[in-house]
Amino acid sequence: MFKLFWRLGVAGLMLSVVVGPTALAQSSLVLETNAPSVKWYQLNTPNFRVLYPTGFEAQAQRVANTLETVRDPESKTMGASPKKISIILQNQSSLSNGFVTMAPRRSEFYTMPTQDYTFIGTNDWLNNLVTHEYRHIVQFQRSITGFNKLVYYALGQQAAAGFAFAAAPQWFWEGDAVATETAFTESGRGRIQKFDLLFRTNLMEGRTFNYHKQYLRSYKDNIPDHYVLGYNMVAHLRKKTGDPMIWEKVVGRSWDVPFIPFAFSNALKKETGMYVTDLYRDMAAQRKKDYEEAVANLQFSPFERLNVRGSTAYTDYLYPQALSDGSVVVNKSGIGDIDQLVFIANKGKVERKFVQGMVNGAGMLSASQQRVVWNEFRYDARWLVHNYSVVRGYDFAAKKAHVLSGRSRYSAAAISPDGKLVATIETTNDYKIRLVILDFASGTVLQTIENPSNELLAMPRWTDDGKGIVLLRTSGEGKTISRIELSSGTVSEILPRSLENVGYPVPFGDYVLFNAPAGGIDNVHAVNVRTHQRFQVTTSRYGAYNPSVSPDGKIIYYNDQTRNGMDVVWIPFDTTIWKSYTPEVSTPNLNYEHLVEQEGSRNILKEVTSNTYTPQRYRRISGMINPHSWGPYFTNSLTRVDIGIASRDIMSTTNIFGGYEFDLNERTGLWKVNLSYQGIGPIIDFNVIWADRSVHEGTLTTKVTNADSTTYMNQDLVFKWNERTVETGLRLPLLTTVSKFHSQFEIGNYVGLTHVTDFSNTINNSRVIPSVITDGKVQGVYTFFSYPANGNLYYNHFYTSAYYLLKRSRRDINSKWGMEFYLDVFGTPYGGDYTGSQTSLYGIGYVPGLFKHHSLWGYLAYQKSQIDQLYYTDTTQTAVADNMSYQFRNQIPLPRGQSLPRFKNMTSMSVNYTMPIWYPDVAVGPLVNFQRLRANVFFDYAQGSSAFANSTVSQKYSSVGGELKLDLNVMRFLPQFNVGIRYSYGISPRTTLFEILIGSFNF
Repeated sequence: MFKLFWRLGVAGLMLSVVVGPTALAQSSLVLETNAPSVKWYQLNTPNFRVLYPTGFEAQAQRVANTLETVRDPESKTMGASPKKISIILQNQSSLSNGFVTMAPRRSEFYTMPTQDYTFIGTNDWLNNLVTHEYRHIVQFQRSITGFNKLVYYALGQQAAAGFAFAAAPQWFWEGDAVATETAFTESGRGRIQKFDLLFRTNLMEGRTFNYHKQYLRSYKDNIPDHYVLGYNMVAHLRKKTGDPMIWEKVVGRSWDVPFIPFAFSNALKKETGMYVTDLYRDMAAQRKKDYEEAVANLQFSPFERLNVRGSTAYTDYLYPQALSDGSVVVNKSGIGDIDQLVFIANKGKVERKFVQGMVNGAGMLSASQQRVVWNEFRYDARWLVHNYSVVRGYDFAAKKAHVLSGRSRYSAAAISPDGKLVATIETTNDYKIRLVILDFASGTVLQTIENPSNELLAMPRWTDDGKGIVLLRTSGEGKTISRIELSSGTVSEILPRSLENVGYPVPFGDYVLFNAPAGGIDNVHAVNVRTHQRFQVTTSRYGAYNPSVSPDGKIIYYNDQTRNGMDVVWIPFDTTIWKSYTPEVSTPNLNYEHLVEQEGSRNILKEVTSNTYTPQRYRRISGMINPHSWGPYFTNSLTRVDIGIASRDIMSTTNIFGGYEFDLNERTGLWKVNLSYQGIGPIIDFNVIWADRSVHEGTLTTKVTNADSTTYMNQDLVFKWNERTVETGLRLPLLTTVSKFHSQFEIGNYVGLTHVTDFSNTINNSRVIPSVITDGKVQGVYTFFSYPANGNLYYNHFYTSAYYLLKRSRRDINSKWGMEFYLDVFGTPYGGDYTGSQTSLYGIGYVPGLFKHHSLWGYLAYQKSQIDQLYYTDTTQTAVADNMSYQFRNQIPLPRGQSLPRFKNMTSMSVNYTMPIWYPDVAVGPLVNFQRLRANVFFDYAQGSSAFANSTVSQKYSSVGGELKLDLNVMRFLPQFNVGIRYSYGISPRTTLFEILIGSFNF
């Protein structure tokens, strides 16, 4: 449903292009799965299988009935009736999310309700998930048509999903689903004014960006996501044509021939006479007209701005909270800034005070007595589906932060007027929602106030006297603002319950300030709790949000949307200038009424059946083998193509691939089986490979010196052999993030056997080739000990890695602060025909550069390898003890632009400076869209030495150079790709090298 949909929901496409099984077990995926202690049950309906953990049956029954109710109505305008699908209800996560994916085919609902009223509206969270995610299921089913139907049966779900996403832009998938949730419920994001706030602001400020920038985003300007673009595009065309089936016709044509470039735009042209760029321009012009009409007759209320902007980069100063010393604390974030709490003094000076961790956005902040509270995520170290939402506080007077709760499921946090208590909303694992009061100092639960009707509770705030809590309450009958008396639990309604999407209630004296969308624009309103008279406090051009009152009651602070983000503004607390509220009948800047009419004006949630389905135990082992895709795909290096069968169970515990791989560089193939079982603590990996290997080492030059002449013999060298490898091992990845730094630690150990037969080369069938021959005797050799000759190599590989990286803004290329560490230990402790050992370790460090978004970083590495001395006993050029030594592959970075031999001891280091140069936002037709040009300059150094019985060899290497990289989009695909060039100048030894850099996709 929401932003994880692209990351997970398009997994079919991403896996087919980027990620594939590999013989290196430690590089395998870490699947998002549950702990084995979670017990699962299932409800089977005619068209769905709903899987749920113990204790979640009541909500599972409701979801099952809702799914069956929406199935036919929501399928109608997409012309597809999906076959039975599994729906997984995840209740161990504190994320508010959902997705549908095709590899394997399933949908997952993350059942923790969001607190942000500008997101959920007046819908129930699970109902919202059903109405949105089911439309994605319908879309996927409709995409199995024409050529893509052939792909589905010939290659499976993964390839079909890849073609489906290639043939329809991501904005269509999400925009169509938002339109559906809006049409079939009494809320939905299409009815929420803040949903398109940024789009509206940009248009009215003259920023009607071209289609490519609007869809593919930008580093220069803040662009709303593809949900907003998609909804407006989908709704506009349905209104313009009056045809509820218009998008079914367009994407039907496109999915029929997904292999044709720009099939979507061509299909749109055939159905409507407009290419996609034409439709965008038409939509943007109409929406701008709608927005301007909505404010044409308004007289905007005056205010004073508090914060001072130092640049034009889009930055929000959100949720102003007035403190007793006259300063205001806000949450600052933006296109170039990570989430952080800052103070704004009386003269507008901004001072950074505290960088928060991974914020669980509740759409609010609360401060009192120099203390601030908010919500952050915490994570189970091993089980990625298990995460928590804690209350965190910061005391500015003591300059101390602490976490009030541990493995909790709290969302929203409000601190009491005396700064000693915190009110928060808890959602239990069985979807029970209640109000909880915590002690700020200790985090102890002091009081729990139950919620018998299980309404959605949100955005609590303390009353001035500290005796009550004002909050939002939402049920099937609508939303209201209520007051709960802490002493008795008595609930009273401050506003009448309705479908108006009010939010952010803030009590002060006889009034409660709140946000309301009256007239089609969000503004600050107020209601007198004694007389129940309602007022409109502000009249804003774009939107006014998040009111708060100064401790002395003289000033109202709030956010006002501007061209470059949310400002903190203030007005006097003067009730005499407030306008008496008159309900508005129309909301001219919204764009959903025609969708409701086209879908039959049905509130589908009022029609939900109440069947009882028989629960059955679901055991994960029963679905462990689940083939979902077969056929070819490319790995991320684009140098290998695999043909085989991929399997993953829907609970993401077992990943299997079996098939044939062809290496485009070696022009050889191999058969392999990769298995990764992740249903217990340590991950178990098992890999088997049958390969015919062929490595072309280039042309070798041998110097031949006789008494009367010196000649050079050039020979083409190709190694060939048959290889059989069995490898197995354990790895334990641990997610350790607890602050503003992303951090992870992983440890693993693998054992393997490589059996080599039929080893040969084009010169002498040895791994040792003569390089200098004087008077018939070998004086120097080329060694190729990274290839085993005939025999058995038994090896062990232990590794550990860790990183600790500051979270990044959109413009940051690297983390401003951070470090990474890698250790690999290879050996041959189990016998066999070879001996070898290698220990490699290196670390990377990041510090800020001279300017914002610049980065100074480097690495320091050391590697110790076993390298045996070789010699010849005669002139036949046969090496002594050819099978005794094996060199493991290099594991540390080495100087760019230099060609280095292997040494027993190798130390390397590098210093780099990375910076953005230009944000061009230039599109070359539909082919390429350039977003950012960035540069890196470097100095690399390495020193290698090998000590043998007769001598010591030592050599230093260094180089300097620069890299230019372009971040771009190809063929209008949203995932970003980077390419570039590198110039390396070798200082010692002297070399010059130009390289083309092919990067990777950025998601």
